Amino acid sequence: MRAAALGGLVLALVLVLVACPHAEAPPPAAPKAPTACDRAADSMVGAMVARMPASDVPTEQADALRRLIRVRCEQDGWSAEVTKCLIAIQKLDDAVPCAKIMPAGQQDALARDLEASSGARAGASSDASSDAPSGGPSGGSGAPGGLGGTGSPGHPGGGT
Repeated sequence: MRAAALGGLVLALVLVLVACPHAEAPPPAAPKAPTACDRAADSMVGAMVARMPASDVPTEQADALRRLIRVRCEQDGWSAEVTKCLIAIQKLDDAVPCAKIMPAGQQDALARDLEASSGARAGASSDASSDAPSGGPSGGSGAPGGLGGTGSPGHPGGGT
């Protein structure tokens, strides 16, 4: 008798669960729009790549550089003024005004990471000198970070 009562209870619970309305699955999250740092990195790398012949565009290196710039921007908290300036650049020379408004500490951090990144790539490839454009990761401007070679005298990327 006890088994029959338990079976009836289980049946009742199943019926209740089936009869209850189920919550619909939440809609998929909307794609995340690019941040100002994403857009600034894209613009900087685009200006660097534009200086290279189309056949020499290093996709993996460009993607790594784009990530490095985005991370520096996010971690260092680049100002809206700096990111807007960088987003607007079409060629590396356009970055000169951006470098003037970017604090020296942020430029130093970017230059340090770019130099470390280019050194890691050079160590990974015996032909690194033929793979990289002249002037290092800045695409030949001679300025670490591709910020147009400005800054204060003695500061990486400027005055020399």
